[in-house]
Amino acid sequence: MSESALGAHYTDEPWQRLIAAALRAAYAWTVREVRGNAAMREIARMTGVVMEVHGPGRGPVTPAALIESLHTPLRGLLVGIPQEAAELADIVLLNGNGNLTERAYDLVCEHVVPLREAAGAQPWLPTWVTMNSDQIRHRAFTAMIATTDQDEYVASRKFLVEHPAGGEQELVEQRDRIGGVRLAGGSYQTIPEGQVYRDSDHRGWWWPCPDCKWPMAVSGSGTVRCRYRPHSAVFDLLPGTRPKLRRRDDGPRAPLPTGRTVDGAKCVDAGVWRFVVVTGISELRIAAAAERAKAEVRLWPLLDRYDLSIEAASEKFTVDVKECLSLSSLINRLRTRPPSARILLPKSFEWQLEPLVDALPGLTVTTEARFLSQIRAAVRKSR
Repeated sequence: MSESALGAHYTDEPWQRLIAAALRAAYAWTVREVRGNAAMREIARMTGVVMEVHGPGRGPVTPAALIESLHTPLRGLLVGIPQEAAELADIVLLNGNGNLTERAYDLVCEHVVPLREAAGAQPWLPTWVTMNSDQIRHRAFTAMIATTDQDEYVASRKFLVEHPAGGEQELVEQRDRIGGVRLAGGSYQTIPEGQVYRDSDHRGWWWPCPDCKWPMAVSGSGTVRCRYRPHSAVFDLLPGTRPKLRRRDDGPRAPLPTGRTVDGAKCVDAGVWRFVVVTGISELRIAAAAERAKAEVRLWPLLDRYDLSIEAASEKFTVDVKECLSLSSLINRLRTRPPSARILLPKSFEWQLEPLVDALPGLTVTTEARFLSQIRAAVRKSR
């Protein structure tokens, strides 16, 4: 499938253009010391997009004014612009230290649609600030997983989900041990500094998220947590010759992640993590539960026409798992690209069932709990 077949490639919606420009400018600001003039030019370009949307004399009219606005809730940037995503109003993209907030990584990125005038420029910009989620997935599975064989496709995609980070040699050994995994060069990159703790001797350490195994963010105040909020474990960093973590909240008492040296370590990029790894965890969890119920499971049939095909006795079920923090973004995506199977909402997103059905009454939707109950009932009926 070509990227042009994935729905609208660019956006002319004013509010979407503002969000896309704001996120690109915010990211460029965080890397200005590394990217120098290129980052400042990007901020200036995005200021132009904001000015074009707002019209003469309204909204930020200089790069400095735009960056200042990104330290405040987005409602200020969106004032006077009709928009469909009320959940964006209170979000701040840049924190007091000039770094991207967690909400930029886990929610705002779901609203990104490419800007026509910025297409193909700035290769240093990550995919999650320049492309929508469908395009990121498509690019990952055409460039990173270079195969049309179903078994190789499943093995390769499953490897990405289960091994989003690790030592480079360790990843190679795991790939060879599993077999059938085809990953193109550049699938993994050096772990970003925002996810690394460096001690007084400049030795670097990183910690895998207990839920997704991707490197957790390390704040200047010593807080360590995953950038995806539903992965809710929060830790305090305990410095030392071998730094450790201490659980801050009262969540499940899972084993503490162990610090790993950053030397030779790699991880998938943020776009692949957010839109392949995070959703893949739910897909694999549901598949494993169906297999424990003695059903036959096929992952990502027909090179991902939908996510799961499950046979329980004489009954066959097909579902597309949708894990979106933004309900409005999910509704818009389903309107523009009708699904090929029943929609399944993972356990942390079951609250979206009623509003999703109200917005799209012709859509067939289920939840993880209901779906697995249906599978177990079908298996019991066959005995």
